[in-house]
Amino acid sequence: MQRRDFLRTTVAGGLGLSTLARQTLAQMPRIEPARANPGFQPDVELALTAQRGDWAVLPGAQTSLWHFTGQVMKGDASVLSFADGSGHLPVLRLRRGQKVRIHFDNRLPEASIVHWHGLNIPQRMDGHPMYAIEPGERYVYEFEIVNRAGTYWFHPHPHERTSFQVYQGLSGLLLVTDDEEAQANLPAGEQDVPLVIQDRSFDEHNQLRYIGNMRHDWMMGFSGERVLVNGHPQYSRQVSRTAHRIRLFNGSNATLYHLRWSHGQPFTVIGTDGGLLEQARQQESLTLGIGERVDVWVDFSGQAAGSSVHLLAESYTPSLENFTETQQGEALQDGARPIAGFVMSNAPATEVAAPGRLSVYPALSAADAVNAGAPRRVQISMRMGSFYLNNRVFGGMQDVADDSVVKLGSTEVWEFANDARMGMGMGMGMGGMMQMAHPMHVHNVQFTVQSRIPADQSSALHRRLSAGFTDYGLKDVVVVLPGERVQVLMKFENHTGLYLYHCHILEHEDLGMMQNYRVEA
Repeated sequence: MQRRDFLRTTVAGGLGLSTLARQTLAQMPRIEPARANPGFQPDVELALTAQRGDWAVLPGAQTSLWHFTGQVMKGDASVLSFADGSGHLPVLRLRRGQKVRIHFDNRLPEASIVHWHGLNIPQRMDGHPMYAIEPGERYVYEFEIVNRAGTYWFHPHPHERTSFQVYQGLSGLLLVTDDEEAQANLPAGEQDVPLVIQDRSFDEHNQLRYIGNMRHDWMMGFSGERVLVNGHPQYSRQVSRTAHRIRLFNGSNATLYHLRWSHGQPFTVIGTDGGLLEQARQQESLTLGIGERVDVWVDFSGQAAGSSVHLLAESYTPSLENFTETQQGEALQDGARPIAGFVMSNAPATEVAAPGRLSVYPALSAADAVNAGAPRRVQISMRMGSFYLNNRVFGGMQDVADDSVVKLGSTEVWEFANDARMGMGMGMGMGGMMQMAHPMHVHNVQFTVQSRIPADQSSALHRRLSAGFTDYGLKDVVVVLPGERVQVLMKFENHTGLYLYHCHILEHEDLGMMQNYRVEA
């Protein structure tokens, strides 16, 4: 009941925290923010600030956003940039093996903390909501980059406010490189293009509109009327006619995207959440769940000077409603909307051979799993407006169920089971029942997808979306469609402590579809 009251008053309160929300936060046990350790010698030192600012997003009045800004205190100045000069979507470029210190200052009107999505780092550095700091406070992150070269990201992770703060604009990319990636000779510089895909809604004054109808926007997740790429409503960039690396990232709150190229070429996938593949793989379309990243290689040398190639997207709610036609933007092309345009320059074309060997994965074998014959089951369900994992909603900050304890150094199989009927209790769907797709994320690990057991009678839409999944490589997010069971294999390395796993539909996470797990020595 407190959770429902909290949401009701938060909706009514708009940007500010409700009285009940402030009481909820005030009742949490106080943990002093992490400070700089004099014995830690960073290779790179950054200042990162969360604050409010105004930005030209749409024509006319500027839009008020919450955003990250920062500066490099030690190290190469190129470590920090902003996607397409947006000024509010930071991109950090770091190397494997570097020691990093980040001074995070909270200049927001409410508590916040930063989660480094996809990174394997100590508990106190991971951004668990128990460490959220108040306005005016500082939290100092110190960790070594041990992850492989790839596309990672960061975002706020405060208790029951993650969805709101991310929607207001707080997110950024963290790109890791290493010697192995350098040997692959992939496109770099202007030919290395990150694309942050997010959907938003705006009022008549160009200000963000969020939570309107609780049933639709909280329980269904929030989906916007406009798709932004790198903060732009009709993204376009001029490109040279040669090979490019396009880093695709779904940074939306709840929308799944089904992507394809306008010129009919397949995607050449070179990396997923956890870094480069061993070899490139081709597929006709891509389906990106919330938080997922896919790196693709594309050669524009065959295109005519002045011509354009578009990235086309279909947008789906968690209940798999295709709402692309109701969104604003460029005219549809065969049912999909152009969300990013690449305009060919007049410079001579340079053809580049497709990449060969890219990397070598860390060895993960199902035979090494301590529970190979009995996977650790995570049942996904919803009843009466509450979201559950194994019949539990997120409770105490440090609560850990007996079935959520793992051993350091162990390899395990987890099964995400989205095959329970979910009772809405609101007359939605046949007999008041419905199901949703859930992108499941596990902090502190990268996993491999072992199997996807579809529903007994999967629809043509299920099969179409499934064809776009990247169920290969190393991942930290996997979409589990209604009726499915997905088994993943992961190894718990380097750090003991308390971490999270949750649905990455941000409203579902805030509604309690999240649990702690503990890594013990």
